[in-house]
Amino acid sequence: MSNIADAAPYFGVDIDLHNVAVDVRVNDIPVYFESKRGQLTVEVPAPDSIVDGVNILSVSTGFPHDGADVAPAYDVGAYVSATLFRQNGDSAKENLASAIVRFNPDGVEFVETQNHLSNEKSTPDVVVSKDGEVLISESVEIKSPFPRWAWQDGKKIENNQENYDSLIEVYREIHSAMAAKDSGKIEQLYSQRAKETAYAYSLDGEKEGHEKISTGKDMLNDELDLYQFRTDYKEIRLDVFADGKLSRILVNVRRHEPILFTEPKARLYHFHKFSFYLNNENKWVMIR
Repeated sequence: MSNIADAAPYFGVDIDLHNVAVDVRVNDIPVYFESKRGQLTVEVPAPDSIVDGVNILSVSTGFPHDGADVAPAYDVGAYVSATLFRQNGDSAKENLASAIVRFNPDGVEFVETQNHLSNEKSTPDVVVSKDGEVLISESVEIKSPFPRWAWQDGKKIENNQENYDSLIEVYREIHSAMAAKDSGKIEQLYSQRAKETAYAYSLDGEKEGHEKISTGKDMLNDELDLYQFRTDYKEIRLDVFADGKLSRILVNVRRHEPILFTEPKARLYHFHKFSFYLNNENKWVMIR
């Protein structure tokens, strides 16, 4: 398959944070999440979150973490800044939208959002939830270089028991294929994800998409052990996002999913992340 996105620019989000927990999203699709207070400066990819038209960068912060009921007071200088950008080849980054929140021990000290294409800055009203969460966002209009993503034409997903039960079975199917080291089955399950990954990263078709997302690599690694499939966690739930068009199963406050590998020698966990849409035949399709 020839990739139609050969000349597509790269889209990403630059994140700078200090002493805050954050959930950064593009079009309500998570691109970075940290449940603990951390400190980092990082660039994360976001091309597969871009849509044609209005795109929304959102930053949620100040929320409770690691099982706390409320967010504790912040130190002076705690902040998070996120900037959505695009980049053509080796050219300089072009900032598109940004959002910043700074805290002091009394709460929010400063917020600002900016649409860089229109050069408009704003100071949005700060709405703080009862548990201390702050959410701000900025929108920007983009002419997408990508085809319309399959999930955009999927069904609206209701957050209910029926959908939870049916999606759990899809996770179980993936886990069973991994346990059997069935490469053919795994490639079939990951097929649409690989195709759209190829579009998003200007790769040459589904095969290179599979290579980009390392389809089946963990299950063929003799140094890794597939963890048992469990649904009896204290906290396990259906998570619906992308304005109701994507879903996943999340376990506990750290937001990992119920498929993981362990690396006994290094005492590490390899968590696998998935996103699914519900097609018009009412079937779950892995898309991210």
